[in-house]
Amino acid sequence: MARSDPQENGERLSLETIERLLSTRRLGRAAGRANELWEEIESTNDRAAALAAEGAPEGVLVVARQQTAGRGRLGRTWVSPPDAGVYVSVLLRPDASGTNLPLHTIACGVACVKAIWECAGLQIGLKWVNDLVANGKKLGGILAEIPSSPAGYRSAATGQQRQSIALVLGAGINLRLDPGTLPEELRDRVESLENLAGQPVNPNLLVACLARHLEQTLDLMAAGRAADVLDAWRQHSVTLGRPIKATSGSLQLQGLAVDIDESGGLIVDTVDRGRTTLHAGEITIRNPDGTYA
Repeated sequence: MARSDPQENGERLSLETIERLLSTRRLGRAAGRANELWEEIESTNDRAAALAAEGAPEGVLVVARQQTAGRGRLGRTWVSPPDAGVYVSVLLRPDASGTNLPLHTIACGVACVKAIWECAGLQIGLKWVNDLVANGKKLGGILAEIPSSPAGYRSAATGQQRQSIALVLGAGINLRLDPGTLPEELRDRVESLENLAGQPVNPNLLVACLARHLEQTLDLMAAGRAADVLDAWRQHSVTLGRPIKATSGSLQLQGLAVDIDESGGLIVDTVDRGRTTLHAGEITIRNPDGTYA
């Protein structure tokens, strides 16, 4: 782990700069635990899960310049050249009723959209359940996980030891990609912020904005206003209203994606099964030429 020079101009991640830019109350401000910036790490989600097992409280940020074993959903590898993206995970301590992974993925997607608009002036799309997309290409992804080793933590408010589950929310956003560093099969399938913006994007500001928008989105959910978060996701969806193919475990279906439900599940109208709600799985969207992507 390393802290970078705060005099850097923002083109590289700097923990001091991120913390100076933070305007949050909880995220990035965990009592008694320092945020972490890694030059290289296997996975920011795995590190946040390890901190949870050590009893870290809510709000710890783990950021990396490079992930060597980053992953997306279904165990897929996330390609992470040095300084090519922003990789950040946050540890949450929800109560037992607040561990809905699809809904937290939806919330993080909304936060990413808002942060990218604020920092880069770019409108991006959201593909159910966890993809950030632009120009039909993947710009980033979100991974919500509940670590397998629950541990207590010390409450900052009371100083008392509390038992709690942990939930880790991770986001990876492509910042700048050299196509020559990518596997050939990915070169026409991924996009990056700086390529879209045509100018540099400050990764420190992006992390700070993402933390603020995520905290605001989580606050809405805690206040019983998850419907507002779902509506925001719908506004940026590239999935709803489109014909799709879906695979969820042994279930495979085709149909029209019509909506998401209150838990973040995808509602699909199918010919043979009627209306079906997916709470997990993988989808592809049918293009105008009949192919799927």
